Amino acid sequence: MLKNSQLLHGRYQLQTRLGQNAGRQTWLALDVSQSPSQPVIVKLLAFNPQMHWDELKLFEREAQVLKHLNHSRIPRYLDYFSVDQQAGEGLPWFGLVQEFLTGDSIQTLLDRGKRFTEKEVCQIATSVLDILIYLHELSPPVLHRDIKPSNLILDSDGQVYLVDFGAVQDRATAEGVTFTVVGTNGYAPPEQLWGRAVPASDLYALGATLIHLLTGISPADLPQRQMRIQFSDKVSLTPNFVQWLEILTEPAPERRFNSARQALLALETCKKSNSVGRQASQSAISSVRYGRLFCLVSMQLIIVGAFVWIHFRMFGGAYKAKQSEAKTYIGSMNRAQQAYYLENNTFSNSIPELELGISTQTANYNYSTHAKAKAVFNYAISQRSDVKSYVGGVFLVPVTELYSSTAEKGMTTISILCEANKRGITTPPPPTYDNGTLSCSPGTTDYLDKQEIN
Repeated sequence: MLKNSQLLHGRYQLQTRLGQNAGRQTWLALDVSQSPSQPVIVKLLAFNPQMHWDELKLFEREAQVLKHLNHSRIPRYLDYFSVDQQAGEGLPWFGLVQEFLTGDSIQTLLDRGKRFTEKEVCQIATSVLDILIYLHELSPPVLHRDIKPSNLILDSDGQVYLVDFGAVQDRATAEGVTFTVVGTNGYAPPEQLWGRAVPASDLYALGATLIHLLTGISPADLPQRQMRIQFSDKVSLTPNFVQWLEILTEPAPERRFNSARQALLALETCKKSNSVGRQASQSAISSVRYGRLFCLVSMQLIIVGAFVWIHFRMFGGAYKAKQSEAKTYIGSMNRAQQAYYLENNTFSNSIPELELGISTQTANYNYSTHAKAKAVFNYAISQRSDVKSYVGGVFLVPVTELYSSTAEKGMTTISILCEANKRGITTPPPPTYDNGTLSCSPGTTDYLDKQEIN
């Protein structure tokens, strides 16, 4: 086991371990070959017999790609070395040395309770898009493939740095071969989970990250409708910015912005003015064949907001708080089942296997999950007469049924959450999927509104 003060490669003295998971360690170290000694970050990978070769390939690819990057807000590559088995106590270790950055990861700030305003999120988006423009316009383009709050560092001057290129893809090395499936659940777009990535994949991950900053909720824990993250009801944002985020997180990559540069242009028009900038913003949005009329969106928001306020005033919010527990639990179970299928090629019949820390029984609900070959149903059965039951469904479907224009083959998952129409202790019928249509059964309603898959 590597330890404090150990000297690696004759120059890097380990100081503080910053992170560790299976076969990997990250250390703050001192480069003692410099005068005075300089702090550096050393990422280490232990190669053992149980490790997949893909992990070492990704580690080496990160070093090779970083060596050729030159951007003020990407940590500089400094060195790459190996540690012999004797020094590594029986295992060969590989080390990647990078520039040390001061500041906190945005995930750390979220964990401390930080909530970001629309203005702050726009500034972060602008900074990250500037980095993505640089990466995507290299020849060949470089895709990060794992943008998320923990991989963004915010310094005391408000500068944002993009770190951890462990999932990076150099498109030139990937043409004609199957890409390694990487990314983080909730932030990775559908096509990346199918084993393919394009520049727009990084845009989706950025959009999901920004939604996390605005809502304070991981995108993996937010509800979905037809694979779209539902967030607008949890924040108070200008309509143009909501629309910009929705385009960024479109499930189909061809319906997102064509490039980071185009996304930045549309964002700048959003920031100029919520009314004066509308025309320019709509022009940028129309180029990706997706948009809504500003006035219609505004009117819908006003009507929905008024309805919710009146309903709350008339009926009170006590039973809604109880039902919120069930909707949150079932939404999380749906997403966890999707992630479980990606890892195990099957759905789980056990709530503990989903590793969500969810109890199977609370004062208000009994929870259970029931897996079949091509679907799994997650239940929240009411234990009270004043709250409704819920059922979530995750279905295994051909990719071509979701996107008729795609050339991708294989299967993917899609989810839905249904609410019983009546309160009381009942078991709602499970949802159904048939010929491209995902729907709730009679007696239940999609609480995000039932829609057909296009």
